[in-house]
Formats: sequence, C-alpha cells, structure tokens
Amino acid sequence: MTTRGFGVIVIGGGHAGVEAAWAAANLLQESGSVALVTLDPSRIGVMSCNPAIGGLAKGQLVREVDALGGLMALATDATGIQFRMLNTSKGQAVHGPRAQCDKHAYAQAVQMLVASRPEIEVIAGSVDRLIVEVGEVRGVVVRSPGGDELTLHARAVVLTTGTFMRGLMHTGEQKTAGGRHGEAPAVSISAALQELGFELGRLKTGTPPRLKRSSIRWNDLPPQFGDDPPRPFSDLTPRPGNSIAVPAPGPSGVGDPVDAALDGWRSTGFVAASFPLLPQVECRQTQTTAAAHELIRANLHRAPMYSGQIESAGPRYCPSIEDKVVRFAQRESHGVFLEPESHRDDWIYCNGISTSLPTDVQDAIVRGMPGCEQAVIYRYGYAVEYDMVRPHQITVTGQTRLVRGLYLAGQINGTSGYEEAAAQGVVAGINAALSVIGKPEYVIGRDQAYIGVLMDDLVTRTPVEPYRMFTSRAEYRLLLRADNAADRLTPDAQRLGLLSSTELGRRRSRLFADRREQIASLNAAIDRATLEGVPVPRLIRTQNFELGDLRRVLDAPGAGATDSVFDTVYADRRYEAYLVRQRAEIRRHAELEHRRLPTEWRDAMLDGMRTEARQAIMRFRPQTFGQASRLEGITPADMTLLAVLVKRHSRGDTDAVPARPS
Repeated sequence: MTTRGFGVIVIGGGHAGVEAAWAAANLLQESGSVALVTLDPSRIGVMSCNPAIGGLAKGQLVREVDALGGLMALATDATGIQFRMLNTSKGQAVHGPRAQCDKHAYAQAVQMLVASRPEIEVIAGSVDRLIVEVGEVRGVVVRSPGGDELTLHARAVVLTTGTFMRGLMHTGEQKTAGGRHGEAPAVSISAALQELGFELGRLKTGTPPRLKRSSIRWNDLPPQFGDDPPRPFSDLTPRPGNSIAVPAPGPSGVGDPVDAALDGWRSTGFVAASFPLLPQVECRQTQTTAAAHELIRANLHRAPMYSGQIESAGPRYCPSIEDKVVRFAQRESHGVFLEPESHRDDWIYCNGISTSLPTDVQDAIVRGMPGCEQAVIYRYGYAVEYDMVRPHQITVTGQTRLVRGLYLAGQINGTSGYEEAAAQGVVAGINAALSVIGKPEYVIGRDQAYIGVLMDDLVTRTPVEPYRMFTSRAEYRLLLRADNAADRLTPDAQRLGLLSSTELGRRRSRLFADRREQIASLNAAIDRATLEGVPVPRLIRTQNFELGDLRRVLDAPGAGATDSVFDTVYADRRYEAYLVRQRAEIRRHAELEHRRLPTEWRDAMLDGMRTEARQAIMRFRPQTFGQASRLEGITPADMTLLAVLVKRHSRGDTDAVPARPS
C-alpha cells in the first residue's frame, strides 16, 4: 500500500470541494500541500443541475466567496452566456446577480483554475475510510479506479461528498444507484462515518428533463433577455470592453466558441481577460397546462415521493412539478423557463418542472407546453436520494465535534445549491489550513456576511429539508448587499493571508485599495454637491432620486468611480438612517453574540432548566450565548437561567441552582 503526506486533504471535486482546496492552497502555499480526491477528475466543477450561478441571496454568497479569494465568480464570468440582476424593482439590499453559464465551459474553467495551482494535487479514487486516532483525523484510505489502495496522511480533512453518499436516483418506479446521471455513488464513506458515531440523515433533490432545442418552436415563444451591458460577478473581472471575437453557434445551435474564449482567460491567468468572452443568449418562456396537471394528479401513485418509494424530504422552495400541482391545486399552470445549457450542444434546461415521474408522464407534460409539442427529450428528470450528516454535529467553522481536524462542507451538511456549497467550502478550507499551520479559527458572523448566516443556521437548526439561502434569513440584509461584499470580507482575506500567494490575490488587494480611494473620493464629491440649492446627500434619501440621477449630478467629479463603487456609495447614503440603526443593534447584541459557552457540556450542569431547553443545548452544543438564543425551543427565560448556570460553573460553585422562573 502506497502512503503519501499532505497538509490538507479535500474529498470531492464539486463546488464545495474545489473552493475548499483553493482556499487551503492560498494559505498553505507549498507545492503539493493539498490533495483533492475525486471519483473522476474529468468531472471536477460539473454543473449537475441548472447551469446557473447566483440569484436572490445566492448571488450575495458568490460575491462573498469572491471577496475571500474564491474561484466561483471567476469561473462564472469566464463562461456566462446570460447575466441578469434580479429584483431590480426593489431596493439594492435584495438585488441578486445571476448568470446562466455554459455548463461545459464552466467545468473546464474550474479545472483550469485548479490545474494552475501547484499546491493542489488531484487524486482519482473513492475514500473507503477515514483514519482517526484518539478523536483526531490522521488521513484517509483511498481506493483507486484500478482497485489499489492509497493511504493519505494529513492533519485536516475536508469531506464534500455532495449527493454521492449512498446516492440513489429515481425516475418513476425505476431506481439506479448513483450520485448524478451516469456516475456511481460513494458507498463506503457512510458506513465509515456511522462507525465513528455520526448521526446521518437522508435528503432528496431533483432535476428536470432536458430538451433538444431544434425540436422546440423557439422563435414562437416570448424571450427573456439578459442585461445589456452585463455586470460580472468577480471584482477581478473588468467591466465590458473589447471582448475577444468568437464564432457564434451555427444554425443547428451547435458550435464551439468555448475554446477560443477559455484560451483568452488561460493566457492571462484569469486576471486581464476582456468581459464578456462568450456570446450572450436569450431564454424563452412557456408554461404547464391544466391538462398536464390533471395527468400528474392521476399518476401521483407512480411518483416516488408520493408512492412511498422516497421517504426523505425534498427542497420546499425548489419543489418538483408534482409538489407544485398538489400544493397549489388552484393553479392551472406554472411558468417554465427554457434555458440553453451550452454553445457546444443544443440541450435546453426546463427550469420549473423538476420531476421524478415516469418517462411517459414526463413526455406528456413536456409536449403539453406551448412551443414544445414536438419536443425531443434528451434526458428525463429524476430525483436523487443521498445521505447527509446532521449539521448539529459541526461548528460554524465546518469542523466536526466528534473528530478534530475533520471538516464537512456542502450537501453533506443538508444544504441545496452550488452557491451554498461553495460558501461552506471556503469556510472549511480556510479553517482546515489554519488548523494545520497553528493559527486561530476564522468565524464569520451573521452581521458580517450571508456566509455567516448560512453557517449559523446550520448549527442551530435541525434541517427537515435541504437548506436554501434567502434574503429573508439575514436580519442585517441592508448591510449585507451584493455590491459591498469586498468591503465586508476582503480585509479579512488580507489579514488571513489568502491574497498573498498568487497574482490573482495580489491583484485583488490592489483593486480593493483603489476601490477604497474611489469610495472616499465619491463621498467627498457628494458632500460638496448641490442641485438647485439642495444638498445632494439630502436628495439621495428622497423617494425619486435614483442612481442615474446621482451620476448625472456628479458627472465629472464621479467620472473615475466604477459602477460597483457608485452602487455602494448610493446605497450607503440612501439607507443611511437604517444602517445606523442596524449597526447599533449589532453593537447591543455583540456581547451576547460572542460570549463563549463551555466547550464540554454535561447534563448535570443544566440542572434546573426545562427539559426542552436542556435537550436543545445538549444536542446542538452552542459555542456562544448568541447561538444558544437561536436554538429551537429556547426562550428568553431559558437564556437568563443559562447565564446563571454558566457563571456558577465557571467559578466551580456547586450550590443548588435557584428555582426556574415560571
């Protein structure tokens, strides 16, 4: 058996895994210090469901990953074929950047980025077991595609298995083992985790059918266009300029402008390419019909979710078409967006009809939609069931409570979505590397980022369905906008050393310094400006004074500021009174939020507390009073008593606890 040593081992090449490996490489900075173990290296970065990045709240996560030096935003900008800012009819706090990507190009871009890092070594194989000694991870045993065993040693392991742990796919009554179409499941790792004492759960997600574009009456359907000009995700991507000329797809919809585009990014190391590189596309809109809904109701007994074939819960906020028909029985139709998946093929993603119904029912649903009467289905929709580790067993750094040095990220923690996975990957990768080099852990607060909200929610709630991020989950969303992600997190990235090891990181630091200067200059110009005798700072807070008005008023004084700087300064000024209140609220709660609780809880320490409160604390083992206050079943009276108990414990007082308040 061959033995190798690494600083950090990352298991899984999906969106969580590549971000974890990338972040760890940024900190460890030694050739071959990170092992990225994946079943099939050619599938690294694959978009297994909708080839889109971002959206409401999810776009904020991507911008935050970028601010911390991650790669998702860069890959998106390199391969986006339609960019849109969602929710623009509302305030900037809830704007959500989204991009439809070329699925083949995206995976290529991610693989190019990973290959550019000498610190990351990709190893093909499946993990049979974890090596754990005295409660600490020491490495993993990998089985290669040829059947050989390889032992990898490391002081930190990041596990990002996605939907592959005992993955089982369902289409009607048909069941196939696998984590996604055409790929085998990871079987051994579930048993290995259970042997270590982890409590596992089971969740479900799904995907819709894919159609052949040339079989759709495409031009007869209403279009949905992207933004013109598009706005990139990454702070490293230049604004629209002279893009590289690439050939558009031919009449059949099949072409290959991808290689020329990616060559442009490769030649500049992703730091100086023009934007955008790929030709932009339009999507089309259609809808389901009342007849299709009747057919679905008549065949619910054949749907795995309703027949009892699947017992695990699916995502409530991204429901299957059969769920929609049952839950919204009064609706006669549901909107469906037909979204091109690539310039390299003519596959169309049916956004809105995720399903695991039998193929004959899927045929009827699709061909009942306007414009799709003769549609050819390339791939039928399916559901996938998979194992997850209930996330009360991790901390907000992603580290497990049972095994020191073992970190979990992505769908293994009960989340849904590329963006949530990437966010967890960054957190786990950073903290895994910090533990290896002996530096303190990095914790992102709820008041600092959507990433902080995500991690806190995972460790204080029991997921009954795949977790998805929404703006409504963030109580400080006025402060956590997509436009100011760099202001919130890039200083942390600099302090931690995430930006010092690559030209990408150094360029990010230079751009951030320039951004700060532009913000200061623009604010000074606003403070000096008037319009018809009225100070501009006062005008910004009025109902009808929009961002375009600010640009026109400042004109020359603001000419040097980027779009992103204008967005941030305008939003800060417009929401100023509310931001002052939110910052004051954060200060009021700061002591509670960061006050530490004992690391080792014993049931006897909680004598006097209500049974429900005691059980919640023993199950979730909160690290701070702030986390404890958000646990299910905890009341303000419980928190008052908890403070007394902790104080007595800290001074070793074993006197009887006062009676619980009624």
